[in-house]
Amino acid sequence: MSSISTQTVELLKQLIRIESINPSASAKGSGEQKVAEFLEAFCRERNLPFEYQEVTDGRANFFTWVPGQEPDKRILFISHMDTVPVDNWEADPFSPDERDGRIYGRGSCDDKGPLAAMLMALSTLGDRKPRYTIVLGASVDEEYRKKGARKIAQSGVSYEAAVVGEPTDLELVVAHKGSVRWQVEVEGVPAHSSKPHLGVNAITGMAKVILALDKINETLSQRVHPLVSPPTLTITLIEGGAELATVPPSCRVWIDRRLIPGERPTDALQEVENILEGLRQGPDKIKVRSLLPALEDPAPPSAEATKIAAVAAKACAEVAGTGQHRGVPYGTDASQLSLGGIPCVILGPGSIDQAHTANEYVEIDQLAKAVDIYQNIMLTY
Repeated sequence: MSSISTQTVELLKQLIRIESINPSASAKGSGEQKVAEFLEAFCRERNLPFEYQEVTDGRANFFTWVPGQEPDKRILFISHMDTVPVDNWEADPFSPDERDGRIYGRGSCDDKGPLAAMLMALSTLGDRKPRYTIVLGASVDEEYRKKGARKIAQSGVSYEAAVVGEPTDLELVVAHKGSVRWQVEVEGVPAHSSKPHLGVNAITGMAKVILALDKINETLSQRVHPLVSPPTLTITLIEGGAELATVPPSCRVWIDRRLIPGERPTDALQEVENILEGLRQGPDKIKVRSLLPALEDPAPPSAEATKIAAVAAKACAEVAGTGQHRGVPYGTDASQLSLGGIPCVILGPGSIDQAHTANEYVEIDQLAKAVDIYQNIMLTY
């Protein structure tokens, strides 16, 4: 391996050793602070400028940058510092394991691999001055509500474009789905289960709601987008009942509605509301309502026709033989950045199929190529 490749592998291993589970996903999660402190030390050693951006509850985005020939114009390279929890690992998820051309460990591909590659690309620019200022942002809370990216979009700092680091197998993603998530509640009437006719069973009512909502996927499947699959609606969580001998007085479900580019969260919410109104007015008179506000991550506009997509496609082709425009069903920080008018592409080492899994890994070859691709974009945009 080249010196830079070796340094990138070591950098990734150091990042993996830092537990940074999103505290909103697990009470045991430490959050991103220790990663940010490590990045600060990295920048101090290399005389790179840095700053923090407070987001929420002591959690802060981290930035470093290299000034460009036109310093007031900026390109953002962003990866997130938080990870999902760890379950069912065969080994210690925070002890990086290098074998068979891979680095194993929590966050190896999602999202510390892209972060390490971006940081190495920026820190080894040397005397090669980019045209625009290159800003590296390490964001918080991507795995839950994307508060870090939202803060960047709302900061008032302008960016010509953004490269969002996520595991794409070095393929160039120019479009992805968004999401809107919320709860639906059915209200029943409690009664002793020996006389169920004296109550109203909220779980039975919710069963009818679920069947009605599931039918919406027949309509959604007809909506076509050239790069991403059709929108979907999924019931992901359910809870209800009081205790074993009581007719359930309430039942709730979580809805995960995936949006394609061009769909608005408000429209998705209204489609469900129309179904719920039919159930309220129907023969069963089900007392059902949506619990709002919802968690909204709009689908970003497609970046197909943007300059950043063209520059990134050329870099991918030259380094990895990739670069065709792709669409994916999952979401990224681009959902929030695009609300600030920032054109975004998603690009990074590793496979999304490994993200969030036990024994997550990233291919070392892809990690090394990612450094070259990112640096190419930094110098040619």
